[in-house]
Amino acid sequence: METSELATMAVAVMTATVTGAATAVGQSAGTAIADALHARLALTERGRAALDTLNQAPEDPAAQDTARSVVQAEIEADPVLRRQLQLQLTAPGTNATGSLLITGSQVSRSSIALGPLTINKTPGGRAVIASVATLLLALVALALYGGTRLIMADDSPGSSQDDSARHAVRALNVSEVKQVVPDLTSMPSGWARSGSLTAGKDEEGGCSGAQARFNTNNWNDGTSTRTVWAEFTVWSCASAALTAKGFEETRSGVANNNKAREISLPELGDQRAAITHYNIDVDETTAVALLRVGTVLVELEYQPVPDDSGWSREFEQLASMAAARAQQVQNA
Repeated sequence: METSELATMAVAVMTATVTGAATAVGQSAGTAIADALHARLALTERGRAALDTLNQAPEDPAAQDTARSVVQAEIEADPVLRRQLQLQLTAPGTNATGSLLITGSQVSRSSIALGPLTINKTPGGRAVIASVATLLLALVALALYGGTRLIMADDSPGSSQDDSARHAVRALNVSEVKQVVPDLTSMPSGWARSGSLTAGKDEEGGCSGAQARFNTNNWNDGTSTRTVWAEFTVWSCASAALTAKGFEETRSGVANNNKAREISLPELGDQRAAITHYNIDVDETTAVALLRVGTVLVELEYQPVPDDSGWSREFEQLASMAAARAQQVQNA
């Protein structure tokens, strides 16, 4: 699939999530796709500008074109991102090689379903449909005439594709680990740094680490605002196996905390876990996300968990951003 086609479909999903037009993309995959792309674009000034414009005017063709251009550039620069979008945006037909497969398409009075994407027939939904209609008609027409091929990543033993180019795995030094830790420009609006970034190397274990803490007063329980903290701890060891061992040890330790409960987390990195537990030190519930991306282990501690259910989306957004940064630094 051409990068322009992937970018068009990706921006359509992003637009649908902003306008509320998308009711289902797989099982909440639309939100996961949009969150991952938001985290990715938030890493650059151009990406952040495109996001702001799209969020303010999601139905504006110019805003969609700008976002499409930025997303296409990201796809062309990162084979890993390209593969992930191919797998997610063409599901459930991701195993179709050499053919075009659109499954589960349905039209009802209130919605239109195209493969895994369901779009409401609202004004916002119609704008999304208009943005991808030309692309879909072209693909269907080509399929009817047998003239199109959906080129998917080939993971077979005989494949000539270089997996290392799509998913680089290498140990990071202290300077590189610091780049994985988010900065203020990549954090959501309203967050501030609490203290300075710390970094160093565990000489005994040979792992490089960095840590930073942020806070926000955006959460409001109806009577007063409350401060929420997000702490990122990042480690990179000499091999993925050593980092995987650290992941399991850390997950086991968190799972043994008081009132620990596993919660869902999008498919991020090579290993992932999310757990809430009662933190006696602050007398509040804390949420912890653990992610292993190659040789990088990211621990995100988010506390206290607000009563507002919207916290989980921000929690997942922060985790997605950290995972994207971990892979991006390893790809460099």
